[in-house]
Amino acid sequence: MDVQPLLAGEPSRVGDYRLLARLGKGSMGSVYLARSRGGRTVAVKVVRSDLAEDPQFRERFRREAAISRTVGGFWTAAVVDADPEAEQPWLATEYVPGPTLHQAVAENGPLPEQTVGALAAGLAEALGAIHAADLVHRDLKPANVLIGPDGPRVIDFGISRVMSSSAMTATGTFFGTPGYFSPEQTEGSEVGPASDVFSLGAVLVFAATGHGPFGEDGTVAMLYRVVNSEPEVGDVPASLRPLVAACLAKKPAERPTPTMILDRVGGAGPQGRQWLPAQVTALIDENTTRLQSMDEVVPATPEPQSPRPPTRAYDPVLPEPPVAPPPRQAEAAGPSHPRTASSKPAGAPLVRKDNPGAVFRTGRRSGAVAYAAMVFLLAYGAYASRGAIEIAENARVIFLLGVGCLVLSGVLSLVRALLPGLRLKVNSDGLLVSRVGLSRQIPWNHVSRVGLVGSGKKQTVAVWVAAGTPAPRSTWWHRVRGYHGGTKVFPVGSTGGLWTRRWQAKRMRDALYRYAPRVYDARLL
Repeated sequence: MDVQPLLAGEPSRVGDYRLLARLGKGSMGSVYLARSRGGRTVAVKVVRSDLAEDPQFRERFRREAAISRTVGGFWTAAVVDADPEAEQPWLATEYVPGPTLHQAVAENGPLPEQTVGALAAGLAEALGAIHAADLVHRDLKPANVLIGPDGPRVIDFGISRVMSSSAMTATGTFFGTPGYFSPEQTEGSEVGPASDVFSLGAVLVFAATGHGPFGEDGTVAMLYRVVNSEPEVGDVPASLRPLVAACLAKKPAERPTPTMILDRVGGAGPQGRQWLPAQVTALIDENTTRLQSMDEVVPATPEPQSPRPPTRAYDPVLPEPPVAPPPRQAEAAGPSHPRTASSKPAGAPLVRKDNPGAVFRTGRRSGAVAYAAMVFLLAYGAYASRGAIEIAENARVIFLLGVGCLVLSGVLSLVRALLPGLRLKVNSDGLLVSRVGLSRQIPWNHVSRVGLVGSGKKQTVAVWVAAGTPAPRSTWWHRVRGYHGGTKVFPVGSTGGLWTRRWQAKRMRDALYRYAPRVYDARLL
């Protein structure tokens, strides 16, 4: 990383860390070289002030920072500290005195075959550790891989998920770097661990050839080729080409897992400094020398005289990801909790219908109409032919009863088809289910977990209520079903055809993550 002096007006301290220099600036904020009171050198990322004022971003930052601190493994830059409650939230990670992969290749050309193989092993193990913590990186690229003297380090894991769901992407812009997106990420589909494997393949192509697998043209052209064209891997060394091609498979299920990648190249992992070419080692030595002399260049900042409020640096226990409190705890939380029943005036609805949010509706019930028509025709045909067939006197009543059941089934199906569709609104208060003027409220402070379950036409929003809260029950206008201790409350799969269902499912996931970050569980299937 390029070390630059601090600018006028920039802070000299962040939390318990003294800032030494500026390392760069990204979409989330500025990155500084810093040193703890005990002498440990770290990289501190400070969130931009406009993002810090966004409560939804701050909530996601709080949760992802806590989860990121649980990521282990050898080849990730460990998150050592964070303060999501600061005026400008910040995150401190291990500092690696080496260039990014992008800088190393841009200044010295493609890496040797042995180095690329070691890089593949290190990055695969890093992804395995990230995925084991239930995180998906979503933005693995050469600029997010640091080249250390003993091996690579992956940075910005977890926080990339915060950014990809923030308001910064609401205008239609992509978060990340085109050419390293997976096809499913480019199309806006569900993103899982296999997406990171695709990005890993693209990173290895860049390391081995100096260019990405889908060219260096404009954003639109690269995004199109990621989805529709085969990657350019002809210049990749023959020993690595099959592995890289497998990582870049269009279908997520066809890509190898990080464990499978390690089975192929695990023995070629980084071994001391021998894994790097001399030019890159020289860059690392230069950064190390500059770091050692940093205290001579930057004068020490005196300790503040007035006591500072405690930060997360003093917390002896690793904070767990926040979860929604049960109703009694929510009432005790008072006005500081934005989604408690006690924060509203007495008599106010728990979920306000005029509160802005995302709206979903079930599609037309053409299938129910077709079924009703078929049943009516069958019943009419059976009744009309009663004189042409011989029916015993004692079986005539049973025959007429069967015809009557067919007619009743057709009527019920027709009523269901003519009944207005189900409507679901997701907002900051909770879920509001309504039909024909009737409504059901499911406030977030009554929910312990929410997410999408099932697939295709059976994909449904399911909720798990907090302890002491009654689960939603079926009514004549809103049928619900149990699901592994939870309740299915809205059929996303009934919102239209194949493409409409996919789009509505993506909208639903985004809405739940936006309005219910404390209780939304993206891992549900």
